[in-house]
Amino acid sequence: MTTIETGNAALAGAATRGWLVGDLAAWAAQRGEAFDAGSTPRQSDRVQVKWYVHPPGHVRECWAERDAHWSLGVLVSGRMRFGFRALGETMRRIELTEQGDYVLWHGPSWEHTWATESGCTILTVRWPAEARR
Repeated sequence: MTTIETGNAALAGAATRGWLVGDLAAWAAQRGEAFDAGSTPRQSDRVQVKWYVHPPGHVRECWAERDAHWSLGVLVSGRMRFGFRALGETMRRIELTEQGDYVLWHGPSWEHTWATESGCTILTVRWPAEARR
């Protein structure tokens, strides 16, 4: 494996829905594709990083189910609205409007959805919930 790699986040993550660092081999396998896990230092089962450019009007129609991760979304440009709901609670809305605005959530506790009217670029980082300490 190489110890240094350069590239473009959007291009490098194109085959994995924007995920740039993470278990790229597992994601490829889910799609029936081959991936050499030793070919890049971006392969990780401890942290996941996503760079995503959302087009105008992009909406997640259904709720993303709770998962086993902490997630941190950092706005790079544009505006993005998130909705969060915990079991038995009303939905909580959070809007990221300024570069650097972020939202951090505990995946085991919250389902989420999102929308962007004008489009945006967002960097998302996820790590296992049990690895917080």
